[in-house]
Amino acid sequence: DCQQVISVTEAEDMMHAAVCSMARLNRNGGRLMLKYQAHAATDVTGFGILGHAQNLSENQKAEVGIELHTLPLIAGTRKVNDNVFNFRLTVGYSAETSGGLL
Repeated sequence: DCQQVISVTEAEDMMHAAVCSMARLNRNGGRLMLKYQAHAATDVTGFGILGHAQNLSENQKAEVGIELHTLPLIAGTRKVNDNVFNFRLTVGYSAETSGGLL
């Protein structure tokens, strides 16, 4: 049960952080794509960053590599992931609702 893992206030704080993150992710990504003349992208929604990276790399003409050092998490979400439901947050395959652009 989620209420045994986090408080209502913690859940509300996580929701607020998620909404703020979604509001800025693609705005900044779009600006960078224009600046660096990107020719392709995908939104990281539904398959996690590694699922999308795999899909993009399998469809490239040239060899592609990706290296991740850290995966940012909203404060408190790891506790929910580890104790309520494994969303695969820490392994790059979580199904984000709005995960930004890759």
